[in-house]
Amino acid sequence: MTDLDQEAVAALRTAQLTVVSAKWHICEEQAVERLAPIHGLACTPLFPGHPVIQVVTCDGRLLGRVRRHSVDRTARWIAVPAGTAHEIGAYRSPHAAARALARDAGTRRFRVTDCPVRELEPSGTSPTSS
Repeated sequence: MTDLDQEAVAALRTAQLTVVSAKWHICEEQAVERLAPIHGLACTPLFPGHPVIQVVTCDGRLLGRVRRHSVDRTARWIAVPAGTAHEIGAYRSPHAAARALARDAGTRRFRVTDCPVRELEPSGTSPTSS
């Protein structure tokens, strides 16, 4: 492989990572929008149809994410505050991890509301759009 080929591969990899990062941020913004009308602590899947990563907000403010992590037969939910990649703990349920994020943010909210993602209708439009 020539130097030019290696540079092209590196540029392609950088472009792919940029696209993945942009998709992640867009999905997170959409999740926060879904949670905006919910008062208190709430969570929703980051990616519709895939509940293994949940976005957590309190009164519409992003607190962070919780993700499912399995080792052998034990599943735990890892809490990660917004703006960091540092885990604050592993918990038995997504709600327990969401409460940990609330405590970490200094929020005194402990009841968690789940906000499922509404599936799109076959026409590709949301059921509530007109």
